[in-house]
Amino acid sequence: MVTFITVVSILLAVAIIVLVMLQQGKGSDMGAAFGGGSSNSVFGATGPAGFLGRLTYILVTVWMVLVLSLAFILKSENAEEIFDITPEEIQMEEVSDDEIPAS
Repeated sequence: MVTFITVVSILLAVAIIVLVMLQQGKGSDMGAAFGGGSSNSVFGATGPAGFLGRLTYILVTVWMVLVLSLAFILKSENAEEIFDITPEEIQMEEVSDDEIPAS
């Protein structure tokens, strides 16, 4: 489950980056190269600004929910392991037999 959510969130992050790069900015950078300035574009008379903007907001929302759920899942899985070990046991694990001086 964790691997699936991680892969999907990475794919969504890449898609969000691509969508942001395709949108027409003030200088009409990358959006104009793909027909962003024409009124008879694939996305309708309003151009890609409305469609790509809405799609970007939707993907960002889904990505944010997935990342927060992934953080919650990983926190709940690791919390039991962290709080089951006492500080004395952690100290004993850190010190090896070679470091203990002979008396």
